[in-house]
Amino acid sequence: MMTTLNTQSSYFAEALFEGEYVRLTNLLDPEATIKVQCKSGDRDLGVKYLRYGEYFEFEFRILFRTLYWCNMRWDNKIHSIKAFDVDRRDNELCQSMCAWKIKRDGAYLLRETDHAHSSYREYVKLYSW
Repeated sequence: MMTTLNTQSSYFAEALFEGEYVRLTNLLDPEATIKVQCKSGDRDLGVKYLRYGEYFEFEFRILFRTLYWCNMRWDNKIHSIKAFDVDRRDNELCQSMCAWKIKRDGAYLLRETDHAHSSYREYVKLYSW
């Protein structure tokens, strides 16, 4: 058990010094613009407008309970996602970037996993609208 604690402590200490990135890409359709506002408990990243194919990216440092959520508006509806959630293990599963595709049917997060002899990447639908 002591090894596990040491491993977790050293991983967390490393994570504090690494930057994490989130990228939201508008893939709704060529006519749709998304109004995006992302926040954490103490940081508001302001309002951005994304046309089709455009993305908004931001960087931050992971702390104890890091959580960023984004409110997005199009077609007079508001959709919300947790763009980064340390409790969801995003710092492990996103590797260096949490890349989101925002589509008509939901929000998809790129999941990256490393195995002994290979790595695997796929977009997973985490939110449905």
